[in-house]
Amino acid sequence: MLQQNKIVEMIGMNLDELINLHYDKLNENERYICRYFYKHRKEFVTSSIDEIAKKCGVSKSLLVRFSKHLGLSGFREFKAFARMDENQISSQRLNLMTTMTDSYHKMLDDFQKRDYTKIFDAIYHAKRVLTYGSGSSQTRVASEMKRIFLPHKLFINLHGHDMSQAIEKKVQQDDVIFLISLSGESDHMIDLAKNLRMKGAFLISVTRMSSNQLALYCNDSLYIESTHMKVGDYGDYESATPYFILIELLYIAYQNYLTERDEQSFKN
Repeated sequence: MLQQNKIVEMIGMNLDELINLHYDKLNENERYICRYFYKHRKEFVTSSIDEIAKKCGVSKSLLVRFSKHLGLSGFREFKAFARMDENQISSQRLNLMTTMTDSYHKMLDDFQKRDYTKIFDAIYHAKRVLTYGSGSSQTRVASEMKRIFLPHKLFINLHGHDMSQAIEKKVQQDDVIFLISLSGESDHMIDLAKNLRMKGAFLISVTRMSSNQLALYCNDSLYIESTHMKVGDYGDYESATPYFILIELLYIAYQNYLTERDEQSFKN
């Protein structure tokens, strides 16, 4: 009955969870094996017990006792758990890569389906184009947008709460302003959009692809396909890459727009 309870307890656990469960009961030598395992996981999958004992500097019998103190039958079962953990980690990495590439493809498809004439007309006729990012990633995106478009247009990159006040004071009716915000739900960005809209500026929001308040107060909106992911034990991750992809696509599309305008002017 006791063995059955142990099996039930271990179902669904990985090695990290097993080690955490029994760590307080392990002696110093066994805890040393734990530390070695965390640094050299793959060795426990690919190497024999003799090889691991030699590399770790412990006896084979200690490796067996260590495994049994985790509730396992022996070191062979420990290796089996290590192999399952490694396969799961590899699968998670593959799923993460697939999720990211799928989101990029979806973003490309959505971009090609849209008509950006309204945005490009506004940029073309504007005396100034201002970019404002609400966070660190968004600020980098705004800087990159200025770098790419600057030869063709006067781009002014602003960031920080204090600079938002400067935008409100200096904005002109024929300005185009890109407001870059991941969620589009920041009170600060929404209030800024309201104030700028009243002054007659043409506002373009750049946000995650979802319904958001910021987009409602802007003349037009651009969206990125952003995926929120958990990466192993290192926490949550949200890539800024889609922002930069969007900027590149927007720039190429704007060049096509300018070419078409020139061709039309030549015909007329």
